Amino acid sequence: MKAWDETESVLYGWLMKQTQSQHETEDIMQEVFLKAMSNRERFCTLDDSRSWLFKITKNHFIDYLRRKVDCKDIGEFVAPDNVLPVMTQLQTCLPRLLPKLSAKDRHIIEECDLNGLTQLEYAKRNELSLPATKARLRRARLELKDKLINECMVKQDHTGVCCFKRIQA
Repeated sequence: MKAWDETESVLYGWLMKQTQSQHETEDIMQEVFLKAMSNRERFCTLDDSRSWLFKITKNHFIDYLRRKVDCKDIGEFVAPDNVLPVMTQLQTCLPRLLPKLSAKDRHIIEECDLNGLTQLEYAKRNELSLPATKARLRRARLELKDKLINECMVKQDHTGVCCFKRIQA
């Protein structure tokens, strides 16, 4: 208890500076105190109990930050009921663009990307080498992407598709 009494005010001050909240500081301090008391035998044999308390306090503070990040309220992130997710809206554009691709490009995209056929299976069925299939699929995807950008006005951000403008039928 002597080490706790000597260190408590310094730990409290450090935590107040970090959390900017008396309530959160007191919660973390309580967790640290309980940890110290649950490890009383080990704690009492330490040469530098003050340093151990600071380490435990820092670890509890880091855990607190992790919990705080993981527990964000998603209520503010909920989309309005009348707006469909972008990817769902984008599905209306894709059927209009696929026919504009060449037959080879359309076929490989439909088989591999839409119907779930593996590239290896596609290669076998169409008597192609696997590298040729990969190259053909890549070219087809780039062509489709170009059409999505130019004709549907698809825009991307760091998370992927963020918005687009529907093309007229």
